[in-house]
Amino acid sequence: MSENNNERKFIYRVLDVFDFEGSSDLGTIGIVKGTIERNDTIFIRNYGDDDDEIVTSSIFAMDIDHKDAQTATDCFVALRVREGRKENIKPGSVFFSSEDVTDEEIREAYIDAIAGSYVGKRDLEIYDSELKKMSLTDCSEAWRIFCRVHEKDEDLNDDKIKDFRRKIAVVAGAMAKKVLAADEIYYIKSKLTNEPHMFSKTSNRNGEYIFSPPEIHIFTKPYKKYGDSYPEDKFEIVKVENGEDGEGIKRFLTDALYLNGALGVRVNYEIVGISAELFFKNPYNPELKENANVVTNPELVRWMLLRSQIGQAETDDEKMIAQLYFRFFSYALVKARFLIPGKPVDPNEAPTRVEGDAMESKVQFPIMVGPDGGRNVMFLYTDAKRMFMNYDKSFGGFIQTLDNFIDKFDCAINSAKGFGAGFLATKEVYDAMKALIDAEETRAKKDKKDEE
Repeated sequence: MSENNNERKFIYRVLDVFDFEGSSDLGTIGIVKGTIERNDTIFIRNYGDDDDEIVTSSIFAMDIDHKDAQTATDCFVALRVREGRKENIKPGSVFFSSEDVTDEEIREAYIDAIAGSYVGKRDLEIYDSELKKMSLTDCSEAWRIFCRVHEKDEDLNDDKIKDFRRKIAVVAGAMAKKVLAADEIYYIKSKLTNEPHMFSKTSNRNGEYIFSPPEIHIFTKPYKKYGDSYPEDKFEIVKVENGEDGEGIKRFLTDALYLNGALGVRVNYEIVGISAELFFKNPYNPELKENANVVTNPELVRWMLLRSQIGQAETDDEKMIAQLYFRFFSYALVKARFLIPGKPVDPNEAPTRVEGDAMESKVQFPIMVGPDGGRNVMFLYTDAKRMFMNYDKSFGGFIQTLDNFIDKFDCAINSAKGFGAGFLATKEVYDAMKALIDAEETRAKKDKKDEE
């Protein structure tokens, strides 16, 4: 060990690694900031790994411009690390001189290493063998930096855009697998809906509002602290663990993507968005139309959640966006197939009930008596998960549309404990929705006819 190792401060960014035949040593190529010497003790960290911990080794030899060197200062340098193959050293690893180096300095070195290796050297052309060694955080950083580097390219053409998308698709596919295999992730929950917050940007283009695909936002363990920066009055960061069966994250994503209707998942950054279909196929088989367990309405729930997240619309933009969300919600509501909780009538009881015309026997439905002689309320649910938030397994789900009940009952959609985006459909509101849709469809047909 160098006598001055504890007095000198250095940070080394690993850009590439290579093996020595017949040796457990490992070669690295990278950039040192400060001065590093042969035989120095090094501390090693993988900042982007969930199980990041500090390990130590030492420098057996170094090479600058293909020449042996004893010392290196602020330059590219190849190092031979003693027993380095026993450690998880990879592009993005950071070597440093002592534990006095700050966490922020290590993070900056880590990002520089990811940028120099996976973007500067490879331009995000990453092979499967490399992707397997990268952590989820490594991948999200490489993706973000790649987009940042090329966002101001002035010579973009169709071929380049196609190539960029191909590279991102490869990384996205690998990331989807890593999300599902992670021990834990963290997501941003809306305190207004009590569900994963739906992030969607709204742009006004020549008077027309454009919505980006709604996504949920998750953080990896190393970046969890950045989720803590969201305002506490509106958001909460929640841990999801895979658990002993390794299915916890998949169950969470199944609800978020295929019940709530999120179209993707942001990982650490807004720009790093993985499409829902890359994780797994929709587990609810739409062909089983009469099976209550596969009844879902992700499109309807999506607009319910987005509208509810706004809360009390105050600004003109919020009011306009809320109105547009409600319009999309109306279209989804009219065509939705709901679950109504019900069970066969107990002959020893005399419950309030309604007889369903399409049912073989009399069925007991929970009904809330309307105030002051007003209309009674029937409870409808978009899926079995929401229904069983309120009812035990003695109830079954009967599949019906709103049309079958709205003439006699007001209908409470997803009135469930812990769900903050329920909706009460009255006859007046429902008729107004149908009138709006009919008017728009009539106008669209007229416009199409005029064009012809």
